[in-house]
Amino acid sequence: MDIMEAISNKRSVRAYSDELISDEVLKELITLGTKASTGSGMEPWGFVTIKDKEEIDMWSEKIKSYLRDHLEEYPYLQQYESWLKNPKFSVFNHAGTLLVIYGNTDSHWYKYDCTLAAGNIMLAAYSKGIGTCWIGFAEYMLNTSEFKEKYKVPENYELVCPMSMGYIKKGLNLAPPKRKEPIIFNGQE
Repeated sequence: MDIMEAISNKRSVRAYSDELISDEVLKELITLGTKASTGSGMEPWGFVTIKDKEEIDMWSEKIKSYLRDHLEEYPYLQQYESWLKNPKFSVFNHAGTLLVIYGNTDSHWYKYDCTLAAGNIMLAAYSKGIGTCWIGFAEYMLNTSEFKEKYKVPENYELVCPMSMGYIKKGLNLAPPKRKEPIIFNGQE
């Protein structure tokens, strides 16, 4: 698959097969992520990988519980209340792999650099039949001292991208994404 095809057809995937992503493939994807451009050459990224479904499910339940208990603090999440109350809903889409990207705050550009790394990983994964989804709900738990201490993430690293990953479920036919025409500001009438 060439890069143009990957960019044109990649979708957020929330349905994965039971096939596990090997350590070698995961390492290759992370390495491709680190080929991203980086402000001042600082390469501020750091990664946590979790490949234990029970552990991933445990974090999903903790996030759901926290958000249910604090929903009034997040009015923009209230539209998802039924999801958070649904015992079958998984924050991480029942994925077998969770990849979490952190950025070293010593770099002013850590958010940009780590987002570029995430984009590289998502496109490279798609080219290998691996689906990915940036998980917004995870920001409420994966940047806590509890999580960071458990996975030895240094204090000066901040969460940028929590990503569920897995081989795309067979028979899942996602149409290419439809987008609005880009707004281009050029100062002309």
